[in-house]
Amino acid sequence: MSDPSPARPDLCDSRTLHAVARRVGLVASRRMGQNFLVDRAVLDDIVAALDPGPDDDVFEIGPGIGTLTGELSQRARRVVAVDVDELCVAATRTTQRDRANVTVVEGDALRVEPSALGMGERWLAAGNIPYSITTPLLTRLFEMEFPPQRGVFLVQREVAARLAAGPGAWSLATVAVRSVAAVERLRDVAPASFDPAPAVHSSLVRLHPARVLDQPARQAALDVARLAFQMRRKTLRHGITHAAGGDEHIGMAWLAEAAIDPGRRPGTLSVEEWHRIAVAARTLAPQS
Repeated sequence: MSDPSPARPDLCDSRTLHAVARRVGLVASRRMGQNFLVDRAVLDDIVAALDPGPDDDVFEIGPGIGTLTGELSQRARRVVAVDVDELCVAATRTTQRDRANVTVVEGDALRVEPSALGMGERWLAAGNIPYSITTPLLTRLFEMEFPPQRGVFLVQREVAARLAAGPGAWSLATVAVRSVAAVERLRDVAPASFDPAPAVHSSLVRLHPARVLDQPARQAALDVARLAFQMRRKTLRHGITHAAGGDEHIGMAWLAEAAIDPGRRPGTLSVEEWHRIAVAARTLAPQS
């Protein structure tokens, strides 16, 4: 009888993390937001929340040294891990070299097309997302014609709070993401769960596709919201006047047509209300 296979190194062990990093010359970059997960309980929560099955392909953003990659590969049909850092790519290829269903790609997740990587009809997304790309990345994934069926991500706690905010506390990022996805904030994660420990807390969020508007209508609503949120601490009287090119008469006409109180603040409006303002702006535009 053959000897049992040796146990795999625990990638949640900081000693293993450092050994793998030394092997490929990887030094965590603060600029790139590299903080590697070393908390087994959080890792298990990510996998449980994503719940990949044997028919699922997973698009993983920022695998680090492959800690989450390996766990997902045990349940998913295929895992494609994308990292912009060639040393993280090397590290993940090293730790996952004997997993036939893992592909590691060097690339920018803001530009890589999941469909070009062979994602099937049932694809999921996961990752530990740097603060600087959270909103553009989540928006990009879920505004795709065929978005992931669900995505589970570690993000900065303050970002998670904004994305999952209730009525009255929305930001432009909330409008952008919630116009294409439903957001659940699952749990907070302490800095000690990462190596090196970041200066801020993180949160685990889960997103499902929930497109509110078609793409042209969504873009029109975001164009108005983006300008109004430049004056987010002031009332809509100021913000929509700004969106109307500084013409208060026109801005107030938009709000009247949309039946929205100019005394409200931008953070209190839903996606549907921004859409109403955008429709009013189009309806009341001078005819050429």
